[in-house]
Amino acid sequence: MVVLAIALLVLAGVVLSTTMLMAHTIDKEKAVDLAVEKLEALEADYDEINDGSEEPDNSKYQLLWTVKDAVGTGGKEVTLRVRWKGVLGSREVTLDRFVADPEP
Repeated sequence: MVVLAIALLVLAGVVLSTTMLMAHTIDKEKAVDLAVEKLEALEADYDEINDGSEEPDNSKYQLLWTVKDAVGTGGKEVTLRVRWKGVLGSREVTLDRFVADPEP
């Protein structure tokens, strides 16, 4: 009985950790999707690309972006971070993108 009880506890732990990892993966995919969407929106209006932040409606995510002039290239370097609190604690995804000036 003791061996069976230990085996069942181990199996329950595996199921729990697998579920937590799946939830983390889903959260991370959503964070990357939000970051890509925001980068595309920023690129759409080159002259209006400035530092900023936002929290999408009904979302646990926070988007923060910084913009630097890319010296000698005529473009801008955008660093976008998406932060959230998930089942594995606070997490962050960072995407960097170079945006060329459409009218050099």
